[in-house]
Order: sequence, then C-alpha cells, then structure tokens
Amino acid sequence: MLTAVLALLAPATPAAVPAPAPTDHVVPATAPAAPGLPDVGDAADRRTGGSAAAEPTMVLRDVYLARPGLDRTGRRAADAVLARPTTPGKDAYASYDPALPPAQRCAARVCVTFVESGPDRATPEWAERTLATFESVWTRQVDEMGYRAPAPDGTAGGDARFDVYLANISAQGFYGYCVPEERVPGHPGRAQSYCVLDNDMAGFARSPAASLEVTAAHEFFHAIQFNLDVREDLWWMEASATWMEEQVADGIDDNRQFLRSGQLGRPGTPLDSFSSDLAAYGNWIFVQRLAQRFGVDAVRGVWERLEASSGAPDEYSVQGLRSYVSSRGEQWGRFYLRFVEGNLTPRRAYPEGRSYPKAPLGTRARVRTGRPTRLSVRVPHLAAHTVQLRAAADLPKRRRLRVRVVTGRPRPAAPAASLLVFRRGGGVARLEVRLNGKGVGSRVVDLRRARVRRVVLVLANASTRYRGCDRSGAWACGGTPVDDRQRFRVVARAIR
Repeated sequence: MLTAVLALLAPATPAAVPAPAPTDHVVPATAPAAPGLPDVGDAADRRTGGSAAAEPTMVLRDVYLARPGLDRTGRRAADAVLARPTTPGKDAYASYDPALPPAQRCAARVCVTFVESGPDRATPEWAERTLATFESVWTRQVDEMGYRAPAPDGTAGGDARFDVYLANISAQGFYGYCVPEERVPGHPGRAQSYCVLDNDMAGFARSPAASLEVTAAHEFFHAIQFNLDVREDLWWMEASATWMEEQVADGIDDNRQFLRSGQLGRPGTPLDSFSSDLAAYGNWIFVQRLAQRFGVDAVRGVWERLEASSGAPDEYSVQGLRSYVSSRGEQWGRFYLRFVEGNLTPRRAYPEGRSYPKAPLGTRARVRTGRPTRLSVRVPHLAAHTVQLRAAADLPKRRRLRVRVVTGRPRPAAPAASLLVFRRGGGVARLEVRLNGKGVGSRVVDLRRARVRRVVLVLANASTRYRGCDRSGAWACGGTPVDDRQRFRVVARAIR
C-alpha cells in the first residue's frame, strides 16, 4: 500500500540534487548529499545492531500534503495509509484485527488505544505507562515550554483528546510515528494528528522505558509542529524534534548517535539537508547552539515566526532563523560562524560537549619560508570548510602568519571567516577575519612554535538566499540556493 502511494507521489517529490562537477581547485568542494523525498522519515539508527531504518512520520506528512492533488485512486490509497489502526485492514503500518475489540486508557489530555491479544498485543500496564509518559511530555512541552498543544481532533478516537495507538511496529524497525489527518478549520497550514508507538518497545538497544521516553518526546513534538505549520521544511522539523529529546529526556542521550551525521561530523554538508544520510537528526546540535545563545525559548520564538495560522508570519525555516537571530541583535553570518567554530572544540562550546565528537578538519597545510600557501575552496550554502595551518620544521622560530581571504561573492551572500589560534598552554584565541564590501579581508597572528600549536582558518558560507521557493526543491523553502559553492581564495604567508 505504501509503495503504491509513494509511486503516485513521485511527480510531486523533489529530485535529488546532483553532486557538483569536478573542478581543478586545490581543495574540492564537499558535495552535498542528495536530499530526495519521500525516501526517509524519522530517526533511524536506533535499532539493535545499529542498522538504519526510516520511520514514517515525514513520509506520511508528504502523503497528507500530496493527497488533494491526487486522482480518485491516489486519494483512496493515501486515505488508507493515513488511516488509524482502528480502521480495519487499511493502515499500511499498523492495522488492528477487526475481531479484537480495542481497549483504551485515558487521562486529562491523552488517550492510549491498544488491543490485548493478537500480533499487536499490549498489556494494560504498558498502556498506562505510555499514557503517563505522554501526559508528562505534554506538561513539559506545552505547559512549561509554552508550545501550542496538538490540535483537537473532534470525535476521532472517541473524543477530542490526543490519541496514541500501540501496535507491533518494531517488527518493521519503527519506534513510533505521528500522522497528520485533517486541516484545522480556518487554518489550512495546520493539521490535527495522532501518534502510533510500538506496543512494548522491546528488542531495541535501550531499555523499553528509555526508548518510550525519547520516542514520546520526539513524536509528540511532531504533533505540535503539525499544529504550527504542517508544511514546514523537513530538516528543521527533524532537527528541532531531535533536540526536544534533550529537553524532555536529557539523561538518556539517545540523540548523540546522530551527531556524526550532522554538521558536527560533516561541516561541509548544508545545514538544511534532509536525506537518507540522517544529517537533519544530527543537526539538533545547531538547535542546541541557538538555545544556548538566546535561551531555550528561542526555539519557540523561531517556530512562532514559521507559524502558518491565518495572518501569521509563515516564514520558512532558514528565513525564520535569520530573522529571529537578527531580532536579538546578532548578525546571522557571525552567529553561524560561531556555531561552526564551537563544533571544533565541543567540550568548550556545549555543556555536555566532552562526550561529543569534534568536527573534522577539512585541509591541513604547512607554512614555509618564502613560499605562500595558496588554496581555493568552494563551500556549499549553509556549510563550512576549515584549514589547519602549522609552521613547517624549517620555519624560523620568530614568525607570524598573515592570512588573506578573498571571496567571489561579498554581501549579501554572507561569507564569513575567522582564525582560531590553539596555544600550547591549552587556550584558544579567536580572531574574526572581517571581509570588506569586496569580500576581502586579512589578519596577522602569532606562529611561534614555542607558543602556538596550530592555527585553524574557518570559512563559512552563511547564505540564506534561495530562488524558486515552493517549487519542490530539495532545500529550505523548496527552492534553489543562490550562493551555493561559494568560492574562498586563501593566501597564508609567514612574515617577521
């Protein structure tokens, strides 16, 4: 059933973005992963053995959005995929045996529906635990953090309370997923929803209780998102939902497994990438940086700019991020540059950073007497490249380093650069390379081997310009980046 619906969706899904053609530059650009939809959904690498498995939330979101444009056959198939497990024989992921009467446990705001026999069997005790977990997550995300609750669903599931269903979806490699259903009256950009979670959370790498807690935190936030803007960019939906695990279940740290997939592990992959490489899940660290810089309410502040209620701003992800950062008195390019810098020394940049991997260096070079080091780098949009510079063994001891950076596109393309000087005593000095109106800047730093272990040049393409938004492109706003593959020319020279 799902395969049939995805085949119907194929004309509406964005094509994969091809890798850039090879160049003759000294340092080739990091080719972005090809973000195609709907090939991947929610968090993946949580299965025993570490194999990746897509969870369907974002796929089902795309089915929901595509449904109005499908023919009668396509709409029937979409309706079947979006159906609740209590609709006999339709839901492609979970469908209760119609001979088994469902049971239900309810609290003030949430109801959990399950069956007590058959392949989807759940115990009343597990249903009660799931109910208590969702009520706790609701308290944290809605009552304490201030997010709008999921939209009431009328009489679906029995009444207007939020519905969670338990089914044996771990057999398909899934922990849980949420499904948008009906438009919120008067607000076509918002949707009602329900969630499905595994019936016992057994057989996964973590304990059932831990798996339940992080899954509920992640998936319930998707339900909140659907009542803010069901059409929002997928990378931001997943990055912020994975970050929400940190706010609800901080001690479990399940989201650390994705860090190597995001910009902490692959700084050359664009921030707004959403594809089977799991970059969006790893980029919860960007959301964490935003919350550390401006407070945890900053994430809600961005979502309020993205909100699709009638008369609301309805900005797209990167646009909302940039306007929020600017509203707090910070220049976007500088904020993104500092994020990239922090990833090079995560134990300094993040409260739990001692347990995080360091961002890898892009290029390593030696600085020699009388011969400048020249590099030419192309950096994808919302991505970065780093160059480590060390004094060669034959370089005279008392030398400084002059670094000159020239970009092909100055403002408003938002290129940014800085130098990090790692001292032998353990400190790190930061110097921004200010680029003038022509995109040219330079700085001089100490290079004496007795004092300096290395100098790292950070090059960031912070551009947020897109063309052709809402045309089913693979990046933010469905558009094409205007300033992709930004060129940085670098000359590093030893001086007295």
